Amino acid sequence: MNERRIFERLIELCQVRSSPSALTNALEGLARAAGFDCYAYFRAHPNDCRVFSNYPEEWQRVYLARSYMTLDPVVTTAKRSTQVFWWSVDEMRPRVSPELRRFYTEAADFNIKSGLSVSVSAGFGRFAILTFASSKLGRPENCLRGETSALGITAAAALHTKMVEVGRPSNAVSALGLSGIELSCMRWSAEGKTMREIADILGMTYSGVRHHVDGAKLKLGVVNIKQATAAATRRRLI
Repeated sequence: MNERRIFERLIELCQVRSSPSALTNALEGLARAAGFDCYAYFRAHPNDCRVFSNYPEEWQRVYLARSYMTLDPVVTTAKRSTQVFWWSVDEMRPRVSPELRRFYTEAADFNIKSGLSVSVSAGFGRFAILTFASSKLGRPENCLRGETSALGITAAAALHTKMVEVGRPSNAVSALGLSGIELSCMRWSAEGKTMREIADILGMTYSGVRHHVDGAKLKLGVVNIKQATAAATRRRLI
């Protein structure tokens, strides 16, 4: 799959209303379908950093512990301007400082060897980066080398908007005080399930589901489960 199709698919998946987990699962699927091993979405600001990634967990821990964000050339490049760019450790490692060479070597040890990255301005001093990374060295033969920059930037901007959008429900849930179980009950109710069916799905008693539904109704300021489901949907909580 070349860049154009990758970015077209990215725009398509951003058109579908989804939860954070559904969106990250879709990104993981897109990465695999495009021939990459993993993905990372990173939104940066001194007081607002968010990361969604399926990079190896140990590499993520090493990256944070050693503050590689301040050294990572992908982040450095993204800070400079909005752009689409390919990178590969074999192209960069021979001509860099020992510190940066260590970074490349460690990344390669975790099979982060090359990739396609897109950076966009996220407003108010923020920027966002989407990277698809591969365990293979070098650029693929079918890479278009800049011919799809506008499409890639559009796709990355759409993803950033979507990431912000799907991030809002958890903030709203927190503000309203809805618990995860209450939210799950509302979600299944929106799918047309009765309280007895929800109890079976969640492995709870009927009275337990009713207790959580009553709690959700109280917090949403409604009087029945139909209104609660509608209110939760309208507030984009489910």
